[in-house]
Amino acid sequence: MKICLTINSSPWSAFKGGGQLAVHHLACSLFLKGHQVHVLYSKKPHEQFNIKVPYEIHWVHHYDFATINLNIFSFSNVLGPLAEKEKFDVIHGNAEEAYWTGKIAKRNKSTYVFTSHTPNIPITGMLKGMMRPIRLLKSLNTYFLRQAIIEADQVVAFSHFSHDLIIKGINNTCANKIKVISPGVESSWFEVERKPSSGSVLLFWGRIEEEKGLRELFYALKTVSKVVKDVSLTIVGEGNRLREYKSLVAELSLTDRVEFMGWLCSTKIQNLTARSSLGIFPSRVESFGLSVVEAMAAGLPVIAASGGAVPENIEQGVTGTLVPVNDADALARAIIFILENVKDAESMAEKAKMVVQQKFSWDKAANKMIDLYELHSGM
Repeated sequence: MKICLTINSSPWSAFKGGGQLAVHHLACSLFLKGHQVHVLYSKKPHEQFNIKVPYEIHWVHHYDFATINLNIFSFSNVLGPLAEKEKFDVIHGNAEEAYWTGKIAKRNKSTYVFTSHTPNIPITGMLKGMMRPIRLLKSLNTYFLRQAIIEADQVVAFSHFSHDLIIKGINNTCANKIKVISPGVESSWFEVERKPSSGSVLLFWGRIEEEKGLRELFYALKTVSKVVKDVSLTIVGEGNRLREYKSLVAELSLTDRVEFMGWLCSTKIQNLTARSSLGIFPSRVESFGLSVVEAMAAGLPVIAASGGAVPENIEQGVTGTLVPVNDADALARAIIFILENVKDAESMAEKAKMVVQQKFSWDKAANKMIDLYELHSGM
């Protein structure tokens, strides 16, 4: 089978996690199963990369523009001629860059599959959205994404939460074309050998954005520090709230307890999980929560907010600890309890690791995706 995957809007230089890594691992797994795989990634004009991957890469011009994602044009400009040349059996989109993909797939008689990574889908089309022009401009890209979903032959959701969001945004008429297929976890996470340091080290990795709940985490840390004197927090990631949160940490007199490390590769994050006491993920909403599952795979005890899809993967008090969303006090109490009951926390982490090993792998995810491709491409 000949398959083309398109990635989301971040350029290759920002290739650090989330949807990009999901596409990469899926592409590798599909290749290992004997399929011809092409992937479209974007880069800025001055960037040059020498990348070794088993699949074929096609480069797309990346535009940085705040309001509208101009990459919907650059991706279609590359995908159109490529699809006509290669005659793909399946074209698989992953973000609003797939806005024109439905038309391209139809013209070339390819099956068009779309994976939804976002927790935000408008409940009306763009025409109705124009009745609120300011709001429309602020969320224009989500309307492109909505149309990309509507035109797909089959839609993949990473979780049941994401499945329900799609139905809410598009309506029940698309329910029969949505399939829940969880992503895998890269195998190196299961190989982490934990040797926690003597201190109480908390670890977070992900985007530094409002929806990740870091504000509540900092206030919780202030409370915890009054009880657990050696507690510290390591933050891995970048995002639009980085400067604001560094200022908040200073205002709370936590500068000596919080370390912002920027983006790190998976290997370095795994090294941090080996030395940390607890993974903290207070996100307000997650369409899947890959960082949470990675932490569980590494055997790191986890506390997470019960936002979005996270409760689908954590059994409260058995494989991890769940706290309410937007509740710094509850988060603080949970952290203190876990740090004071280390053996119980490590026991939950061992169970979590076994569950994740059984449930998530890219080999299983790729097999389910191939079944989906074959069903709708008539192969």
